[in-house]
Amino acid sequence: MAVTVQMQFESVVTEIYQDAFVGSSIENGTTIIQFDLRKCDFQRALGTTSTIGWRKEPYPVDIHELSTFHNPITYRFIVAQGSYLNDQNQRVYFTPEIQGVSTSQHMSHSVIRLACYLAVVCGVSLRHMALLFSALFLIPMTKSSITRWIDDIGAHLPTPEAMLQQLLALTPATECHIDGYYPLGTDNCVMVIKDEHDRILITHEAASENGEEARKFLQQVKGRGLHVTAAFSDDSQSFTEAIKAVWPHARFQADHFHTVKNIWGHLKKSLLSYRRKIKASGEAKPNEACLALAKKLWK
Repeated sequence: MAVTVQMQFESVVTEIYQDAFVGSSIENGTTIIQFDLRKCDFQRALGTTSTIGWRKEPYPVDIHELSTFHNPITYRFIVAQGSYLNDQNQRVYFTPEIQGVSTSQHMSHSVIRLACYLAVVCGVSLRHMALLFSALFLIPMTKSSITRWIDDIGAHLPTPEAMLQQLLALTPATECHIDGYYPLGTDNCVMVIKDEHDRILITHEAASENGEEARKFLQQVKGRGLHVTAAFSDDSQSFTEAIKAVWPHARFQADHFHTVKNIWGHLKKSLLSYRRKIKASGEAKPNEACLALAKKLWK
């Protein structure tokens, strides 16, 4: 027996166009959420009291959306060219803009943001990302499309220095964790500064993390308004000397990860030494108790 199950769905797009919603249906296994943009209040949006006229030939625009359902979700916008008379009694033509989506890519902004987040923050390869979207959300996607999205978003971002100043203007930072890592597939070092609010303030790619490179980077950051009173890093001399040179009065402390790592390293060495000592004692003076203890420790 076939049954019908109704489920609620809410997104940024449905919130924006709740007045234009005209119904939903399933076509060829795809959930279609339909909006008629002619129902929107364009008189208020355009600042006119004139009657809005619409051409008789509307056309649909389909947009892919993320879906947690078994079926993929598509927004279908019914669009038509509109017109109205302005204050000079002249007819003005317009085509409604669709917010919350990219009509050139036929994707919702949530799809584009998730793709860029996976690529930039999580480091997922473009090929694997296309497979993920196809398998999980049933959304067709190409590597070239993702590259264009990343380039488009990156073109409108402020410089790292400007972003640092904006972050400090929102919430000042005085305690910072400074470290460097070498991404796979590259020979360069990426130096990272993270503050006590768990924010990555700035990153900098350099040929190496030697003292001079680190000092120049930290000096530039200080010039942008970062005043550090406590710094955390590993025990690398390149960082410790650079921190002392730029912020001589800052309190320096080894970070938690490297502190625990060093403690465990010493404990392992001490245990190994003790095991060897017990084993040697048992072999030199055959003693059942010592041999039993040595076997137990060795396990």
